[in-house]
Amino acid sequence: MKGDSELNQLLDELEHITNTVIDNLLNMDEEDFEQFVSKRQNIVEQLEPYRSIMNDTDKQKIRAIIDHDPEILEQMHALKQEAGNWMEKRESIRVQQNAYQHAYTYDSLFIDHKK
Repeated sequence: MKGDSELNQLLDELEHITNTVIDNLLNMDEEDFEQFVSKRQNIVEQLEPYRSIMNDTDKQKIRAIIDHDPEILEQMHALKQEAGNWMEKRESIRVQQNAYQHAYTYDSLFIDHKK
């Protein structure tokens, strides 16, 4: 059946991108995760019409894919935490720089009287 073929193709694609992410998990940056989430969402939306014809094998395949979610989420949270720490450090540096730099009044005038 045509529906089974398309369903299997979508499941295989979902499994492939998930396995690729798992294999490269420590080398991925925010943009890579964003692309993965976007592709995954697109595939999940395409799978929705096939929900009624999924058999137990298809459902097991989906469960196996979903089993990787905690690993992926953990790495995404680690990147989020790293970005948050960087922002805090940047703000701290800015505060220190402002404390040591002189604040000049730009509205004042300096007049040099020549003799």
